Amino acid sequence: MRISGPPLPPLPVGGLTEAIEAIGYRRQPWLTVVRGREEQAFSGAELHALAARWQAAIEGAGLEPGERAVVLFPNDERWVAAFLGLLRAGGVAVPLAFPASLSDPAEAMRRLQPLLTAADPRLVLTTPELAPFVALPSVTQPASSPATGAAPVRGEDPAFIQFTSGSLGQPRGAVISHRAALSCTFSMGLAMALGPVDRGISWLPLYHDMGLVGALLCPLFFGFPLDLMRPGDFLLHPSRFLSRAAHIGATVAAAPDFGWKACARRARLPPGDLSRWRVALNGAEPVHRSTIEEFQAAFGPHGFRESAMRPSYGLAENTLGVALYEPRDPAPDLQHEGRLLPSVGSPLPGVEVEVDPQGEIRVRSASLMSGYFRDPEASAAALDDGWLRTGDLGQIHQGQLYISGRIKDLVIHNGVKFHPYDIERVAAEAAGSPPNGAVALARPGPEAEELVVVVEVSGRNSEGVDRRVRGALVDQLGLRPDQVLTVAPGALPRTTSGKVRRPAARALFGGQHA
Repeated sequence: MRISGPPLPPLPVGGLTEAIEAIGYRRQPWLTVVRGREEQAFSGAELHALAARWQAAIEGAGLEPGERAVVLFPNDERWVAAFLGLLRAGGVAVPLAFPASLSDPAEAMRRLQPLLTAADPRLVLTTPELAPFVALPSVTQPASSPATGAAPVRGEDPAFIQFTSGSLGQPRGAVISHRAALSCTFSMGLAMALGPVDRGISWLPLYHDMGLVGALLCPLFFGFPLDLMRPGDFLLHPSRFLSRAAHIGATVAAAPDFGWKACARRARLPPGDLSRWRVALNGAEPVHRSTIEEFQAAFGPHGFRESAMRPSYGLAENTLGVALYEPRDPAPDLQHEGRLLPSVGSPLPGVEVEVDPQGEIRVRSASLMSGYFRDPEASAAALDDGWLRTGDLGQIHQGQLYISGRIKDLVIHNGVKFHPYDIERVAAEAAGSPPNGAVALARPGPEAEELVVVVEVSGRNSEGVDRRVRGALVDQLGLRPDQVLTVAPGALPRTTSGKVRRPAARALFGGQHA
């Protein structure tokens, strides 16, 4: 079955650099960087001038158009200006995760080395604290004088390489062209009716596709201001994110499901008036009805409109967005293997979606990646005659898309197929753990595969965890795990975006028998 979004109108600009030039005419604040309780505002003209100085520094370091440079900064104006300056220089950006702690910078860089090796960059744009530990030429400061003009680029030229998170295996770099980045941004903006009157706020890491495209490129392209927080500040104080949204009258924000759930469960202070908020994208991981209901129950009394929460579906290989729920076209949840699937809506403008006979979702659009960087075998497996094989499972019902799981993620227990995140959601809630504080693993047994559920619990919450987790899984899923393991908070291996790395977790815990 196949569904299509409306046609995508012609792109109003030919490359990202044209959108960058446009912000140089904005004299009012365009980027406000929020560091804890402090903030610093930059007009479009100031940010453009800073990007031009970064461009001069990058060109002065010898980077030629088409060469790659890593962008390695915290979530602030340095990341934004260096990224924009790199694009103006005609370079190809490779965004990577800035270390959460600089207590051991040598170890932090050692962990990034596999990605640096895979990306094979010419330069690393980073902070003076990290530069001594980078075994590559680095640039840590913008030049004193700006570059005079942007390098010419073609639509098919690569703009950035988005490395996938590695939650299911070895990370791969999706090569995103200027045309693909513009097509995706334009398509998403049309679906959300974005414009200069909007006000964005984001805590998402800029190295991640949702943060880069959804939180940065959309305000850049559609000309509305953005308040940028750091991920760590949100994770420690979700109340500050909501209070800031209310204070500035934010209209647009995006987050994975766990972020909205964290707000609903951990934000303790009254946020203020949220009535201007009209788009709250929920994507990047499975969307749960319970999250939507909890968020609305918590913040509906503060003006948050039920129609603002918008489940969505996207992936880095399509630059970002594929489908978006439209509250004016309501759709019921779909019953699937004993659980409710919220609709993630219909395809964005210019996007086609089909579900093949095996249940795999396939996508065709102008936003598709050019391929995986230096991996022709993986590229050929993913791209088939203009279609992207997503590896995600889903259903189409009454013109709406529903996501049910991943092909490589199925757990088969006693002959019944389960999606691990369903098991993990139930186990984490029963154990009182964070939403990403559990992992379900299959291990070889003497007669059949056995199911192991590993949950992170602190010492004060550990009593009775085994009983609570087993009872919840039986009650909600009719599933009896072979073993429940409890580990300390932080023991599960995760990607830089917080997702559990299943292969690494399986290597750590899959062989432990009671």
